[in-house]
Amino acid sequence: MKLNKMLLIMSISAVLLQSQTYDIVIKGGRVMDPETGFTGVRNVGIRGDRIIEISSSPLTGAILVNAKGLVVSPGFIDLHAHGQTNDAHKYQAMDGVTTALEMEGGVAFYREWIASKKGNSIVNYGGTAPHGFLRASAMDSNLKIVKKMANQVKKEGLNLEGLAAKLFDEALASASYKPMTQKEIDRSHQLMDSYLKAGALGIGVPVGYYPGATAGEIFQVYEFAKSKDVPVYTHTRGFGLPGLQEAMADATTSGASVHLVHANSMSLGEIETTLSMVSSAQKLGIDITTEVYPYTAASTSLESVIFDEGWKEKLNITYEDIQWEETGERLNSKTFYEYRKKGGIVIIHMMKPEWIKKGVSHPVAMIASDGMPYAPGAHPRTAGTFSRVLGKYVRKERAMDLMTALKKMTIMPAKRLEGASPMMRNKGRLQIGADADITIFDPNGIIDKADFKGLKYSEGVEFVLVNGTLVVKDGKIVETTFPGRPILGKYRR
Repeated sequence: MKLNKMLLIMSISAVLLQSQTYDIVIKGGRVMDPETGFTGVRNVGIRGDRIIEISSSPLTGAILVNAKGLVVSPGFIDLHAHGQTNDAHKYQAMDGVTTALEMEGGVAFYREWIASKKGNSIVNYGGTAPHGFLRASAMDSNLKIVKKMANQVKKEGLNLEGLAAKLFDEALASASYKPMTQKEIDRSHQLMDSYLKAGALGIGVPVGYYPGATAGEIFQVYEFAKSKDVPVYTHTRGFGLPGLQEAMADATTSGASVHLVHANSMSLGEIETTLSMVSSAQKLGIDITTEVYPYTAASTSLESVIFDEGWKEKLNITYEDIQWEETGERLNSKTFYEYRKKGGIVIIHMMKPEWIKKGVSHPVAMIASDGMPYAPGAHPRTAGTFSRVLGKYVRKERAMDLMTALKKMTIMPAKRLEGASPMMRNKGRLQIGADADITIFDPNGIIDKADFKGLKYSEGVEFVLVNGTLVVKDGKIVETTFPGRPILGKYRR
């Protein structure tokens, strides 16, 4: 009798599942959830922006996505994406990214930036309070300049790649070399607090770009972050272990959380030591995390302090190792100074393949792109980071298994963000009730195609959903579709 009753219940449940109609049904894919470790062929029912059902029984929906032979994964979360226009977002979506965040440098005029992207972004977006910009803004000598900038933004709207970017570079660059008074430090903390209230996800502290900041000033930033219970995301001072150790010491002694960006380019040949230190810190209960991108070259502005006197010795490279983004040419002793005076983006060939392989496969390292603003000749990490990890390091070189790689791209960054942004508890997972940010790819064909000659879309990402809306369909971008939403911090008012 009990057996018959159980069979009846199962039969009724199956009928109910089949009778429900979903907005989208993903049929017959290999569902992989890195949080629980679940993997299996299932059907996924989506209604609105949520995953409503995951079942081995057939489901019906208005849109049917045939995922047979494909992996159905949570959408990839990129903690380090400087490219924040839709030109950049197209390449990110074609690389499986559903959330692209500017956490290293942060975003100036945060509230206005969030508003400007509302209803006009392919993927989810957000960022940190930009300590570098805010410390410059807090200096007595710059108060009038910043007020003028704010008035222009209010009057003309926000254009970070135009008006504001020029003013940052031209008027405030000298602040990078200046120390601050305590009065100015206190003012910068007030500004950071206002950014957290605008929805910023922590504090971006790229102190490697402003050598004028004293150790004491930076420690106070960590103390401020601790008082607000938000993480610091930092490009550490200089290159090698001393700067990384400064950040770890500040985190340990202040009690703040810290995320060390691009451990590969900061550590260079000492990548194993950096990752071992992060691993040890985590075992001791200290909240330190890090990330790696899967390329042997870095990229930044040639006019930045990175190329101040002594750069060749610090980086162990020559002029010929620097590539001018705009033309792809390698520099020499003449063009280096010509282009440095002009200002612009370069690609810096300075790492070894074995360092990258060790970095991407290490258990504590997340994957993040450090993707640059869109330009045809931009660093290939802008377009191919996640597909490169899955194609090169998982399928071809077997440096790690597929579930481990997906964990580094989904649940690990989601958990890094949850304390500052509770909404991230619904992302980075493929579970009933989770947000329908989903990446569907061919595990046997996914690969990056961008190289150091120019950007190209990755191959093998067949479907991408952002908040339940298809932005990639049958391996192509769905044009004029903008379902991306802001990822906001817990202090948003």
